[in-house]
Amino acid sequence: MIHSLTNGLNRFCTWVMRLAYVNVLWILFSLAGLVVFGLMPATAAMFSVAREWAKGNTDVPVFSVFIRTFKKEWGAAQLLGLILVTAGLFLFADIRIAAQMNQPVLVNVFMSIGLIFVFVLLYVFPVFSHFDVKLRQVLSISFLIAFSRPLVTLMMAAGAVGMLFLVLFHVTFLLFFSGSALSLLLTKLSFTAFMSIDQRQEKEKAA
Repeated sequence: MIHSLTNGLNRFCTWVMRLAYVNVLWILFSLAGLVVFGLMPATAAMFSVAREWAKGNTDVPVFSVFIRTFKKEWGAAQLLGLILVTAGLFLFADIRIAAQMNQPVLVNVFMSIGLIFVFVLLYVFPVFSHFDVKLRQVLSISFLIAFSRPLVTLMMAAGAVGMLFLVLFHVTFLLFFSGSALSLLLTKLSFTAFMSIDQRQEKEKAA
């Protein structure tokens, strides 16, 4: 029993160190790009590491995977980020304008679209890191999975909200676990939906 407890404690400490390391890399590379030019590539790199972990490759060289993805996907990640930020700002502006015009029906419509946008957003980076597809396909696949796997989507949303509460609870979570823990959670949950798509693609290639 003591041996099992020791092994469990060792695994826990190992994962704490892994998550903290990746989170620090995410923050440093985001800052290195002055946030605007670093956040999205760093996020893509973080999700690539999380993908390797979710596949069971826990001994993968973290820094090598991170820096390789950061460089390779810099342009695509920036464009993806621009699309997401622009869409989010447009939705926010539409909601504000509708509210100022005292149009509750429009407010509800835009709020519903905003909720759909958030659900799709949960899958964007897991899809981006997992599938070798164009950006428009990243968005379409994210939308398709988000609403074809509602239970998984709700679990991902609950995990994101839970992480937000942890970050607000103490600055330690922000510095060492805010991005890495969430990316691993979203990646592991989304993998259940990716398996069916991977199998379908393999059948199409075989045919």
